[in-house]
Amino acid sequence: MDTDLLTSFLEVAQRLHFGHAADRLGMTQPALSHQIRRLERQIGAALFARTSRQVTLTAAGAAFVPQARRVLVELERAVAHCRSIAAGGTGHLRIGSIGAALNSVTPGLVRRLYERLPGLAIQLTQLDTPPQLAALRAGELDLGVVRSADPATGVTLFDLFAEPMMLALPAGHRLATKPLLTGADLRDEAFILWPRATNPLFHDQVLGYCQAAGFSPRTAMEGADIETQLGLVSAGIGVSPQPASFSNLARSGVTFKSLRDAPESVVQLAWSRSAPPVRLDDAVAAATETATEVAAVRLSGH
Repeated sequence: MDTDLLTSFLEVAQRLHFGHAADRLGMTQPALSHQIRRLERQIGAALFARTSRQVTLTAAGAAFVPQARRVLVELERAVAHCRSIAAGGTGHLRIGSIGAALNSVTPGLVRRLYERLPGLAIQLTQLDTPPQLAALRAGELDLGVVRSADPATGVTLFDLFAEPMMLALPAGHRLATKPLLTGADLRDEAFILWPRATNPLFHDQVLGYCQAAGFSPRTAMEGADIETQLGLVSAGIGVSPQPASFSNLARSGVTFKSLRDAPESVVQLAWSRSAPPVRLDDAVAAATETATEVAAVRLSGH
């Protein structure tokens, strides 16, 4: 199938107007209509319903949009990879990472990949776990560093390390001098939490930890990112349960304390089962070596 047909189809699907789409593609409207008819004949289904006043996608056309987009993305990826190989490179990796992993495993993963594969081109993007899984399934990412993801159709998960939940609190807080906190210590505190949609499992771990201590947390505010949350903690608005990796940030006015019997979350490497990334074995090895290094540093207390 001619990829120009897919490009033309997606342009019409986006604009739902043959004239506007033809202008955008730099062709005449009759030529565009001919391309769409060719595509419909090849597929064996009508993709658009046309009247004198409007153009709409049929059910088949709407279903074909994400598939056509995925084909073009994969083709572009394959071409870029071949060009990289021809130029003496070793490929291209689009990596997503949760914010906490950018303070622990992800930098070491990237460094080791560069050491193993000097010609590798890496694009790194910070994303929460749910959008990373969606991007992996859609072919928009090659690898993800995620947290406690539920097994998802089409995504392979490889556990790297588990880390405990800690508590971020204002440096002058009454609990800041205690070496180890318990759930009961937090009963009267206001909480600053991640939105549940960011990582449902971690959010539920926080609630479960509090409930096991006999109370439900009182939420003062939610923060969409760690900078916002630690800023609120520093301002004395509340305390905030966080994955241990964030304790590396050393935010002014904030101290991190360990929690007795704290639940653990698992940092994982993720990739699409249907389209494993280039040099997957190297990526898994680099991530495993870095996770071992991170665990050793944590055990040493540094």
